[in-house]
Amino acid sequence: MSLFKSKKRVADHGEVFTPPWMVEAMLDLVKDETERIDSRFLEPACGSGNFLVRILQRKLAAVELKFAKSDFERRNYALLALMCTYGIELLADNISECRANMLEILADYLAVEESDDIYRAAFYVLSQNLVHGDAMKMQTSDGQPIIFAEWGYLGKGKFQR
Repeated sequence: MSLFKSKKRVADHGEVFTPPWMVEAMLDLVKDETERIDSRFLEPACGSGNFLVRILQRKLAAVELKFAKSDFERRNYALLALMCTYGIELLADNISECRANMLEILADYLAVEESDDIYRAAFYVLSQNLVHGDAMKMQTSDGQPIIFAEWGYLGKGKFQR
């Protein structure tokens, strides 16, 4: 994995990617939180999702430990894990890549296709939780204030925001 896409992007935007070993070491500092399905994480410069992908994978491992016997609960708590991850990214191509990476992790874990309701729900959640914008100004790319929904699982397959 390269630590940058191009020298120009480093010069223009300060864009560098965190290597996997460092992501793991940093997440291990808050290990208990990364393994709580409902703990919330905000990555203010999420790039292509190096941190958010690993956070989601850790949360999904917790889902598997707790709900492996119930496909219904497993699916809903996996969606909750996704709902509790947030990101902001300045560069449009990175936020698109981050959304795709996160969606792929969830879809692979649940073995769902694009036509599945939970896939479509996850796609929508990611469109709301992973924002193209400037975290320093707390504005979206079109100048609007960044506002995040706080999702909650009410049980029996019902969610609230």
